[in-house]
Amino acid sequence: MKHTDLAKTLTHFLSEYLPGQRNLSTNTIKSYRDTFKLLLFFCREEFNIKPEHLTFSKIGIEPIYNFLDWLEKTRKVSISTRNQRLAAIHSFYRYAQMENPELLLECQRVLNIPFKKKLTKALDYLMPDALKTILEQPDTRIKKGRRDLVLMATLYDTGARVQELIDLTMRDVRIASPAVITLTGKGNKKRCVPIMFKTQLLLKSYMEENALIINGKQDYPLFFNSCHHKFTRPGITYILKKYFISAKEKNKNVIFPHNLTPHMIRHTKAMHLLDAGVNLIYIRDILGHVSITTTEHYARANTDTKRKALEAAYIDIVTEDIPVWNEDKDLLSWLQDFCK
Repeated sequence: MKHTDLAKTLTHFLSEYLPGQRNLSTNTIKSYRDTFKLLLFFCREEFNIKPEHLTFSKIGIEPIYNFLDWLEKTRKVSISTRNQRLAAIHSFYRYAQMENPELLLECQRVLNIPFKKKLTKALDYLMPDALKTILEQPDTRIKKGRRDLVLMATLYDTGARVQELIDLTMRDVRIASPAVITLTGKGNKKRCVPIMFKTQLLLKSYMEENALIINGKQDYPLFFNSCHHKFTRPGITYILKKYFISAKEKNKNVIFPHNLTPHMIRHTKAMHLLDAGVNLIYIRDILGHVSITTTEHYARANTDTKRKALEAAYIDIVTEDIPVWNEDKDLLSWLQDFCK
């Protein structure tokens, strides 16, 4: 069977360009791959075009617009997910126009498809008392409870992404003072994050209990499930939600967010650092952001910091003698007449 232009370009894009030239992580490449799996499925179901017959000429701007609408209306994805899929398509067509100059016009038409505007939600994070309550939930009398406590404390103390926590091995942990954990982030970029003394002690006890501080286990996962395999995202999410639900049920007087995800622990760490007066540059480095612009989202979301800044610059222009408006008969009469 003769290979189509789309098949050859897409194969090179996913198997050579993204890992070889862009040096993207495995998870990012999988996300790009999933976008095109959905696109191939859509073309087969909606246009009756089998993947082996699909060409650039059959998948122009109109089918891609239809695909994006299908994602929202049929698959019920969010606007963020829709935009993520479009970003993957944009990246592919930027590559395709370099490999196939004869398709330059059509590629540029696809690249002009705009991202859909979305409402910017407020960042969800845990207040200190809510976080403390959740960390009190694991039963430290049993081994699994002790593991869960160390896992959650490490996730918070490092501000790690969930995949960064999953990928931690023994060689990434320096338990001797000054204690440091090396995280591998997006694009295989590494960063060293210092951990606090209490987390250091928890980790040391956990590693000794599980016989992890011995030669030959340097590449062993730091956190593992009952099958001695490293955790998955759903596994860590399950642990957090279990203790989150328990904390909400036992402490009705503590304010909790509606839900809890691993990424919210990362937001929580950033907001707590900001409340403590830590410079945004340091927060950026701890979280592994490429640009300070990303870190500035936390500053915009922090109402306490804004309030403190306003109070520091506040000029008292209101006298202490606050008038009692209900005794001002003339004003009340004027207001009543005005509202008629």
